[in-house]
Amino acid sequence: MAQKYGFFNSVNNDRVYDASDVAGFLKKFFTNGIFNNSLGVSANDNMTISVATGNANINGYGYENTESLILDIDEADNELSRIDSVIIRLDLTNRQITTQILEGQYATTPSQPSITRNNSIYDLRLANISVPAGTTRITADMITDTRFGSDCGNVTQAVLELDTSDIFNQYQTWFTDWFQNLQDQLDDNQAGHLQNEINDLNTDLTEEVTLLSNLKIALGLNVDTYSTSKNYAVGDRVIYNSQIYECITATSGAFDNTKWELIPLLINE
Repeated sequence: MAQKYGFFNSVNNDRVYDASDVAGFLKKFFTNGIFNNSLGVSANDNMTISVATGNANINGYGYENTESLILDIDEADNELSRIDSVIIRLDLTNRQITTQILEGQYATTPSQPSITRNNSIYDLRLANISVPAGTTRITADMITDTRFGSDCGNVTQAVLELDTSDIFNQYQTWFTDWFQNLQDQLDDNQAGHLQNEINDLNTDLTEEVTLLSNLKIALGLNVDTYSTSKNYAVGDRVIYNSQIYECITATSGAFDNTKWELIPLLINE
């Protein structure tokens, strides 16, 4: 179907919609993640953890936890340690979204388990739980909050991308047409003077578009959170510690501030 639209009341089943139609519509407006720093994970000083109330969005599907959710942590091994993850899982096959424990592998030096993101399952990682060998209770220092990294994130915007190029091109077209019309009516001196004024206006317009672009970046629009698993090239931009950086030397792995330049919200000259 070349054109799709919705949503309208059905008359004799002529307007029938699937859940994926609604999710696909909402997906265009909201990023994946939690809402308003919610769904934090805390320790209970035993082999359980609690997940606070809150909401999340995953590919347009909504999740809400209306009361504190207690989840069990499997008992520790006597010799080896592991890292478990608290995840929110969208499961399209079973038509559900649940918060659950994703258990890691036992090892002398364990690593966090891999989350799943495919056509039927999509995970958000809320926290990692360190389960040292022989432990009998989970304490606060064993919990690492991962809500604000690339494995989860906050739903921070209702517009996924803002492109100012069309606006700028339209302004330039207006100026060009307007000036061409005036050239037919003015002598050389008047036209030359007016050209200088138009050039000044174009310079001001370019500065305004640059300011809008910097503001877009500062708001986090179309900028991803820094990830140690990605390779970055010169010119790439990321969010790190709630600030926007631009890559000045190709890099990967742990964040190295010598290879990044902080981008200010506003530029004053």
